[in-house]
Amino acid sequence: MTTPMAKISQQTRMIESAKKELISVKGVCRVISLDTADLENIRKLEILDEQNGCRVIGRKHNAGIRRALCSDVVLSLMVNKEYDWPINTIKLYHKGKMIGEDIQDHNTINDFSEHADPFIMGNIVFYDKESVRNSNIDDPICMFITAQPCPRLDALGGISDAVMAIPSRYTHEYLQLKICGDQKQMLGSFLVGFNIDKRASAPFSIDDDQISMSIKDRKCQLPL
Repeated sequence: MTTPMAKISQQTRMIESAKKELISVKGVCRVISLDTADLENIRKLEILDEQNGCRVIGRKHNAGIRRALCSDVVLSLMVNKEYDWPINTIKLYHKGKMIGEDIQDHNTINDFSEHADPFIMGNIVFYDKESVRNSNIDDPICMFITAQPCPRLDALGGISDAVMAIPSRYTHEYLQLKICGDQKQMLGSFLVGFNIDKRASAPFSIDDDQISMSIKDRKCQLPL
């Protein structure tokens, strides 16, 4: 039978293994642990961000943050310009239909700009102009920020359900202040959550037609 102290020691080793693996990724300049107080502060900041929404688009739903904050362990990454930033992390929905997404390939964006129907805003392409016109405060477009898998951590023994999340600018600024390092080198931040010796009972899925997430522990949920 494993004693409580042995479990704590085992978890500490797993966390250190995860941090070692993450810091080895090109462009990752800091990996820090987040304690209970940090997570509570981040939860409040993310609630504030979702309540404020997106001024241009409408409501906001950060699926990655919701998932990460429900994990057994949550770490933070700070990255520099060498980091290979994840692509297609934003999906835009209206009346249950995906009407747009972020696209990083400038050639693809230029191709869309040559057609009449798509509406382009920065690196976000709206495929359906009518949905943009018809959306309003009572029937807004919803911006979903997707959760990203983290197979490098899932490959480590004893770790499962690893997920990366893109936090709000509020949380990014909070993490910068916490680290107090050379902030000019830190261009972005992520939260990484994972479970110890178990699999989540509520899997999440991300595809082109639907984004769904169901977590039984309601205290983990951020309000829409």
